Amino acid sequence: MFGFIIGTLCLVGLVRVVARGRWGRRYGGYYRHHHGGYGRRGALNAVLARLDTAPGQEKVIASAVDDFIGRARETGREVRDTRKAVADALRADHLDEGRLNEVFGRHDAALDQIRRAGVESARKIHEALDERQRKILGDLVENGFYGFGHHRHGYGCGC
Repeated sequence: MFGFIIGTLCLVGLVRVVARGRWGRRYGGYYRHHHGGYGRRGALNAVLARLDTAPGQEKVIASAVDDFIGRARETGREVRDTRKAVADALRADHLDEGRLNEVFGRHDAALDQIRRAGVESARKIHEALDERQRKILGDLVENGFYGFGHHRHGYGCGC
């Protein structure tokens, strides 16, 4: 049960980071990205800036991310609605294990929907990127996204 709670919290955190919004200004026919966590989608902006994406690629990626966030929010509403059922089961004189298993079954189905949406979004993003950009994105995922906009010794500042 704790694994489910931790997984849900991680998913909510990911959705919130990605959903912050996209913030860029158009200068002379290209986007200059402002990243570092400010604006509605600072994290997405930072990734797009690091990948040096073209406007067409940005549209595909933003659409895939928005689609994933929309599906995750819908599923999250369904999961939040189960809180009352869990609370009622805990208040009862005897724990209704069948009811709890039904609730967690709905959670499993919701998590499966989010997983499928994530795979579909990842497929769209993968198809939109070229080989160099895929390598950069893979490195970002493997090494973590820490350091966008931060000039710390040894990371991205040539120190």
